[in-house]
Amino acid sequence: MRIPIRSFVMPLLIAGLIAGTVPADAQVTPPTPPTPPRPTSPVRAPAPPRPPRAPRAPRAPRAWSGDDGVARIDTTVPFSQNGMVELSLVAGTMKLSTWNQNKVRVVASTSGPPSLQFDASDSHLSLEQTRNGSGGDRNNVGTATYDVTVPSGSRASLSAVSGDIDASGLRGRLEVSNVSGSVNVRDVGSGLSVEGVSGNVTVANVGGEAHVENVSGRISVTGVGGSASVETVSGGITLNGVAGSSIHATSVSGDLDFAGPVGGSARYNFETHSGRTNLRIAGNANAAIRVETFSGSVSNDYPGAVKRRTSDDDDTSSVDFIIGQGQGRLHVETFSGSVHISQGNP
Repeated sequence: MRIPIRSFVMPLLIAGLIAGTVPADAQVTPPTPPTPPRPTSPVRAPAPPRPPRAPRAPRAPRAWSGDDGVARIDTTVPFSQNGMVELSLVAGTMKLSTWNQNKVRVVASTSGPPSLQFDASDSHLSLEQTRNGSGGDRNNVGTATYDVTVPSGSRASLSAVSGDIDASGLRGRLEVSNVSGSVNVRDVGSGLSVEGVSGNVTVANVGGEAHVENVSGRISVTGVGGSASVETVSGGITLNGVAGSSIHATSVSGDLDFAGPVGGSARYNFETHSGRTNLRIAGNANAAIRVETFSGSVSNDYPGAVKRRTSDDDDTSSVDFIIGQGQGRLHVETFSGSVHISQGNP
């Protein structure tokens, strides 16, 4: 009897599946479930671009002694109309002038061991001749030359140990000091202060007050719109055209020459020890004049001046003169110098 093959195969397949005997390639593998997607991170906004860095203001150059022993500066920098300028040198010459530009032009050089230090911002400028080395080398000083042009409204402080100073055209206040050397200042719109030790001082056309001190050297002051104070030890003094209501002038051994008006508000004082005093008073004066002296002579040829009285005591003799209504006050005091009063124009 023939038995169909299918009746044997099917039970064997079932039994093999149960027993795990079916070949691996005959087994059906269930599909692998898909991996769940990872949560995505939030997208970051792009960083804003950095603002451009503000450009640095140009730094003024600094010059130092080079291989040839010479330091040089030649530059122009921006500067405000009322900035402060400070110049100082050990030995040499200094010139300060003005222009109608908001800039500073500096041309400077020095030979020898000292170098130049120069710093500037838009409101302050300094130029200095420095000493290098130590001991005896510090006394080996070269010669410097400054030529500086600044806005006319600037203020300035100028100083020198041994040198000549020339300044003109400033509308701001000017201060000058010099140990040994000449000082020449003109056309200053504001106040002026000058201090010297040995050297002549010349001042002309100052809009404000003027204060000048010197030890040994002649002082000349012309055209001052404000008050004036002038002192020296061994040099002469010349005052011409001072319009301020207050003048004080003192010289120990030098002559004193005054020329100008004397109005009703004048308060003028002149003192000398052994020097001559010459007063040339403008016409239409209105002043009371008193002269006090120990041994000096007094003379007057001012037209219309009235001699009021002469008094003597154990120490001094005094003479009074009245010109006009005698409202202003002019006082002269001397020990042995002569005094002469006349009419004249500044």
